[in-house]
Amino acid sequence: PVGASMQNRMVCCLANLPPAKMRGILSQAMVLAASNEDHTQVALVAPPVGAKVGERVVFEGDEALPWGDPEEQLNPKKKTFDKVAPDLHTDANGVAHYKSLPFRASTGVCISTIPNGSIK
Repeated sequence: PVGASMQNRMVCCLANLPPAKMRGILSQAMVLAASNEDHTQVALVAPPVGAKVGERVVFEGDEALPWGDPEEQLNPKKKTFDKVAPDLHTDANGVAHYKSLPFRASTGVCISTIPNGSIK
């Protein structure tokens, strides 16, 4: 079961999504996972070894991106995630990216075991 494979694991999450009920449980975050082109393989996006729980993931060069501090909660009417989702992917080494910018925590880059995949 997926739940069992997630126990005691470090994962990358989007934590400022509007609360939503999923299978009867209130969810306030989305765990990021990569999948291959035909979606037959899925693997979690993991922070680097040594990253701290709750640490903010940033993008190399993100000072040039049009955002500053994260919003407390995304406005669901803006569909922010839907706008950035097409640009979330892994490279040939499984490194997670937004456009050409790697997901980075204090101790390195975030990875998945799925190379050249899409992230949702």
